[in-house]
Amino acid sequence: MIRFLMVLFGLLSPSVSGFAQDDGPDQARLAAAQKAFDERDWEQAARLAEGPVDQSSDLDLLRGLALSRLEKWGRAKIAFEAGAKKSPRDSRFPAELAGIAYKQKDFCLAKQDLEAALRLNPRDAYTQEFLATIYFLEGNLEAALKYWNSEEKPRLRSVAFVPGLRLSPRLSDRALASNAPQVLTRDALLTAEARMDNLGIFSSRRMELTSADSGNYDLSVHVTERNRWGNSKAEGMLSFLSGLPYATVYPELYNLGHDAINLTSLVRWDAEKRRAFADLSFPLYGDPSLRLRLYADARNENWNLSETFSGPTSP
Repeated sequence: MIRFLMVLFGLLSPSVSGFAQDDGPDQARLAAAQKAFDERDWEQAARLAEGPVDQSSDLDLLRGLALSRLEKWGRAKIAFEAGAKKSPRDSRFPAELAGIAYKQKDFCLAKQDLEAALRLNPRDAYTQEFLATIYFLEGNLEAALKYWNSEEKPRLRSVAFVPGLRLSPRLSDRALASNAPQVLTRDALLTAEARMDNLGIFSSRRMELTSADSGNYDLSVHVTERNRWGNSKAEGMLSFLSGLPYATVYPELYNLGHDAINLTSLVRWDAEKRRAFADLSFPLYGDPSLRLRLYADARNENWNLSETFSGPTSP
């Protein structure tokens, strides 16, 4: 996760040495302000970049950057907004406004500003990385991958289930649509989630991505695996006996043979409402994306409806 946050440390430090070189009266002041900024004299840079309302947008940007270094967020925002009005096609302004929103913990506004910057400059790697990082911090890995994938990130170093599974490796390996050293794509994430759900043995699941060496990442798949009686024998017995007041039991068995073979059933011995039901399911051809279900349902029920139907009534 440290690597994900590294982009944010450079949030307010894009190069300002490449400002457009105008021949107008602002040129000397821009050069002096740029020199002060390069020398890390933020106060002097902000003072020199302050000027009339109609000054160049480059000066507004430089002033906003200097004020941001001083953590004077309100004044920096005013400078960036002024520059954005003069240069509405310049993606640097919404990107820097997003940085201020992030520092003020307004992730929603930061995302809006970054999306505006991407509309102006769709290929900007800095903005893509920043937007992906915010979604990641919010726990929305799917949305983060949408932006990371355009930069061929994140490349996996390892993939592991946490804790280890009783499910056979043949099925668990096929359940994951991406493995090291591949890039984890949004489609692969959604496919893996669908396959795990289709196995029917995980009562909960969560994907966690963390930074590793050499710019790669580790993917941990946190799951709660149901085996035999379910999450635990106590929970299984509680479910099994929950229908006793109605002369009913619910036998359920999961992950039989470590092959994701599940059996859910119902047995009712009420003299008037006898019933036996069973649902057996398992992966077809050992493929987690294919699941075969077999049903059996036998009933011998007599329902007294005399108290629920009074017959025709006269108008």
